[in-house]
Amino acid sequence: MSKPKTKQVAPVFVAKDFDGLIKFYEDVLGFNTPFKTPVYAVLYRDELMMLYMFPERDGKVGGNNSAYFFVEGVDEIFERIKDRVTVVHPIADHEYGLRDFLMQDREGDNVGIAQRIVTQ
Repeated sequence: MSKPKTKQVAPVFVAKDFDGLIKFYEDVLGFNTPFKTPVYAVLYRDELMMLYMFPERDGKVGGNNSAYFFVEGVDEIFERIKDRVTVVHPIADHEYGLRDFLMQDREGDNVGIAQRIVTQ
C-alpha cells in the first residue's frame, strides 16, 4: 500500500463584502473564479486555490483570516501591487530563508507573499 501524500491546502476566507473581495483577488492578484454561488466561491491562480464564503454561511466576518502564498517572482508581484494594497511589512530577505512581504486585502485579512531564497 502506498503512503498517503498531501497535495494542497485551500484557505477559506469569510467576507463581509463577498463580491468586492472576489473582485480584489481577481483584479489585484490575478485569480480567476471558475465556480461561484451567492454564498461560496472557488478562486484559482496557477496552483493556488482559495475558498470564500459569505458571512451568513457560518456567522464569521472578514478581517480574521490569513494565508501565506509561496510564489516565484515575488519582487515582480510586489512591484505590481504595492500601490494597490495595504503593505504591512515591505519586501525583504529573512534569516528563515524567505524573501517576502505581508499585505492586507480589502477586508483587512493578512496575506503573505513569499519566495524561498536559494542559498549556496
